Amino acid sequence: MKKLLSLICVLAVGIPAFAGFKEHFDLGQQYYANYQYSGAITEFKNALRINYLDNSARIGLINSYLARGKYFADTDKNFEKAADDYRAALFYLVYYPNANQVKNSAQIIVSVTSNLNKCINFSNFDTSAQNRYKKAIQLRTEGNFAAAGYEFNQALSDTALIKDSFQQTGDIMKLLGNNEKSAEYYKKAVSVAPNDINLRLSYAKMLDKLGREEDAVNEYNYILSKTTDNKDTLYALERIYKRKFEDSPNDAALASNLGAIMQKEGNFDEALKYYSKAEYLNPSNENTRINVGTLYQQKGDYKTAITAYDSVLILHPDNVEANIYKAQSLVKLGNTKDAMNIYKKILAKDPNNELAQNEMISMVKDSMSTMEFVEYVKKNSPNSAANILYDYALELHKANKLSDSIAIYKEVINLDAQNSEAMINLAIAQGQNKNFEEALSTLKKADLKFPNNSQIADAIKSINAQAVNAKLDIAANYYNNKDYQNAINEYLSIQPATSDTMLGVASAYQNMGDNDKAIEYYKEALNLAPTNSDIAYYIAALYAEKADMDNAKTFAQKAISLNKTNSQAKELLASIDANIDAKNLENAIALFDKEQYDESLTLLNGILTKNSKEPYALYYRGMIYDTQKKYNDAINDYKKAISLNPDLLIINYLIGVDYDMLEKYKDAMSYYKSFIATYSEDDDFLKYANTRIGELAPYVK
Repeated sequence: MKKLLSLICVLAVGIPAFAGFKEHFDLGQQYYANYQYSGAITEFKNALRINYLDNSARIGLINSYLARGKYFADTDKNFEKAADDYRAALFYLVYYPNANQVKNSAQIIVSVTSNLNKCINFSNFDTSAQNRYKKAIQLRTEGNFAAAGYEFNQALSDTALIKDSFQQTGDIMKLLGNNEKSAEYYKKAVSVAPNDINLRLSYAKMLDKLGREEDAVNEYNYILSKTTDNKDTLYALERIYKRKFEDSPNDAALASNLGAIMQKEGNFDEALKYYSKAEYLNPSNENTRINVGTLYQQKGDYKTAITAYDSVLILHPDNVEANIYKAQSLVKLGNTKDAMNIYKKILAKDPNNELAQNEMISMVKDSMSTMEFVEYVKKNSPNSAANILYDYALELHKANKLSDSIAIYKEVINLDAQNSEAMINLAIAQGQNKNFEEALSTLKKADLKFPNNSQIADAIKSINAQAVNAKLDIAANYYNNKDYQNAINEYLSIQPATSDTMLGVASAYQNMGDNDKAIEYYKEALNLAPTNSDIAYYIAALYAEKADMDNAKTFAQKAISLNKTNSQAKELLASIDANIDAKNLENAIALFDKEQYDESLTLLNGILTKNSKEPYALYYRGMIYDTQKKYNDAINDYKKAISLNPDLLIINYLIGVDYDMLEKYKDAMSYYKSFIATYSEDDDFLKYANTRIGELAPYVK
C-alpha cells in the first residue's frame, strides 16, 4: 500500500487560561510528542470540551487522529481502524469548526479524504447512504462520536435519512460541547421535519441554552400550539418569562403571558395573580380578560367566565373569541338558545368562521336524526356543507354506523363530485357492510374520474380480497356442515380461481367419495401452487387409494422433491414401493408357475435391485437358476433366502439337491440332514432326502 498522508504540521497558538484546559492540552502535546496517540486524543478531546472554540486543541486532536490512523494503515494494516480515525479527523476539519476554518483547511481535507477512501476500498466498505447511516449508528453506540458525525453527514444523499442524520449530528455536537453547531444542525433537521415536536423541543432547549431567548420562545410557542400539555416547554417558558418580568415588572404583556403559561400548567391561582397584574398595568387589554374567562371556563365556573367575556363584549361586541367562548360556556350551562344566537351572529358577519360553524354544528348534531342533520347543514351552511358532512360521515364510519355513514358519503359526493376520498371511504364502508358489488361499482366510477389515484387501486384490491374472503367463509360454513355440493358451488363461484378454492372443491369431492373429481381439482390446485408439496401428497394418497401405484408413486416423488422434509410423502412412497414390489413378486411367481422363466426372472431381478433382502424373490430366482442348471447361483440365492426367512424349510432340501447335482456329496448330505431335522411333512421330499442320505453314506467319509 502507498504511504498515507503525513502528519499535519501545525504551529501552536496561544492557550487561554480556562480551568483545567492547560493541563489537558499540555498533556495532549506531551503524549503526541512521545507517539502515544490514543492518550493524546483523549487529552485533546478533554481540552476541547472545556473550550470548544479553541483552535489549538482542535488541531492537536486532528493531528493525533491522523497520526494514529497512519499507524493503523501503514504498520498494522488495520484499514477499518484507520478509516475510523480519518473519519474523526475529517469531522473536526469539516463539520465541527466555522466556515473560515474549513476554508483554511481545504488542502488537508482533500488529502485526508483521499486516505479515507483508500482505507474504505481496502476494507470493502459499502458506501451506500443506508450503510453509511448504519455505520454511523454503530460508531455512535461505540462512543466514537466524531467518526459517527462524519458518517451521518455522508448519509445525506438519501432523502429519507436527511432529518435523522442532521438530528444525530446535532446530538453529537451537543455531547461534544459545541452548542452553536448543535443548534445549527437541529435547525437543519427542523427545516426537513417541521412537525417533529421532540426535535423542535431539542432545538428550543439548545437555543435557550445559548441565551437566544426570542428564538427559543418562538420554538416553545410553536410546540405549545401543536401539543396540549408539554411540561418541558411550559417550564422553560415560565423560566424565560419570569426572568424577563423581573427585568420589566411593568410590562403588561409579560404578565399576561405568564398568566397564560400558569393556566396551561394548571396553576390557576398563580395565573389569576399574573392576569390581575396585567389588567392593573393595562386595563384596556381585552386579551387578558379573555384569558381570565378561559381560565374560569377551564375550571368549570362558567358563570364567572361569562362575566369576564361580557366585560370584553361591552366595549367590543364583535370580538369573535369572546363571543365563541361565551357561547361555549352558555352551552355548558344548558342555554343552547342564546349560544345558537351568538353563533348565528358570528356567521352572519363571517360565514367562513370554521370554529363558529363547528360549534353550532356540534350543538344541533346530537338532537337530530342523520338526515335531519344533513338537511340542516345544507340549508344553514351551503358553502361548507360538503366539508361538514364529510367530517360527519367519517365520525359515523369510525363509530361503525355503516348505513348512516354510507348515506352521508353519498350526500357529500352529490355536493362535491371531486372529493375522491369520499368515494374511497364510501366504497370501504360498503365493503364493510358486505355490499361488495356496490363497493366495486363505486370504485370503478372513482377510477374513471381519478385514474392516477393509487388509493383507489389499493381499495379495489382490498374490496376484491374482502369479497373473496366472504365467499370463502360461506363455502367453509357449508363444508363444516357437510353440505359439500353447496360448498363446491361457492368455491367455484370465486374468480379467478386460487389454489385455496381448488383445494376446497377437491376436499369436498373427496368427502363425497368421488376420488376422480377430487384428483382433478387437486391437480388444478397444484397448477396454481406448483411448489406446494402437500397438494402433491394429497394426489398421491388418492391414487394409492385407487390402487393406481404408478401415478401414486409419481406424485409422492414430486411431493418429496418439493419438500424433502415431507414425512407423510416419504411414508406414503415407502408404502407404495412396498405395494409395487409385492405386486411384482406376485406376478413373478405367477409367471414362474406358468414356466415363463425369463419374464419371471426379469421381474425378480427388478425387485432385488431395489431390495436385495427380499427372501421370496431370492427363493424363486434360485428355482429359476435350477431350471437353467446354474446350481451355484441357485445355492447362493437359497442360502440368502433362508438366512432372511428361516421358515422356508424346503430350501435346505433344494440346496442339498443342487450340491448333489454338483457331486459335492458331503455338502449335499449335510443339507439333507438339516432338511429332515426340521421338516415335519411325510411326503416325497422327506422320503427322497432320507433315501439319498443312505445312498450317499458310502461316499462321505
